[in-house]
Amino acid sequence: MAGALLATPPDFATPLPDGYPTPDALADHGWTPVPRAPLPFRSIVAVSANDPLGSFAQVVELARDWGSHVVELGAAGHLNPASGYGPWPRAEELLHDLEHG
Repeated sequence: MAGALLATPPDFATPLPDGYPTPDALADHGWTPVPRAPLPFRSIVAVSANDPLGSFAQVVELARDWGSHVVELGAAGHLNPASGYGPWPRAEELLHDLEHG
């Protein structure tokens, strides 16, 4: 079974904070435009209420366009090593849900 867990995807339609790639750099490297069609496989989008790289509402809209199940994480920030995150045990639970849900 194919599936995807997308953890706090950024909203590339809005310029990212200082220190992150510009919209032009994202386009030059093929990151944009972000596809908005339904994904051809099951997916979960984990969304943070206070992610500096994507507003909650915009990321939920993206997830709905993709046909993804939305999991609200609360105020988790952006899930990446630069934000201080290491292992994320919740990912195993969400992957299990993808496989068996």
